[in-house]
Amino acid sequence: MNEVAIENIIQLVTQEVIKQLKSSGVTVTAGQAGAAVANALNADQSSIQSKTERIDMSKFKTPVLTEKHINRLHELTGKIIIPRGTVITPKAREITKRKQIFIEIE
Repeated sequence: MNEVAIENIIQLVTQEVIKQLKSSGVTVTAGQAGAAVANALNADQSSIQSKTERIDMSKFKTPVLTEKHINRLHELTGKIIIPRGTVITPKAREITKRKQIFIEIE
């Protein structure tokens, strides 16, 4: 079983909430909420541990990455590895962009 530090989860959740608030037009400031919120506002996304998953497409004659594949991933997945020549459906591409999942082709 993989373990994730609670600090990383809090930081990830805080950043997502802030991103959603800002996209809704809400002004977000740290105020006196404390260092944790200020750090989350300024955190470097690369400092959050993310999970890399290899998607097995060995049973496909022509591999196709679908939204089902993406929706089955662990919520902390930040990168997936797929075989060269894999077709990515528009919905899968949209979800990977929204979830900020990097796609590596091998």
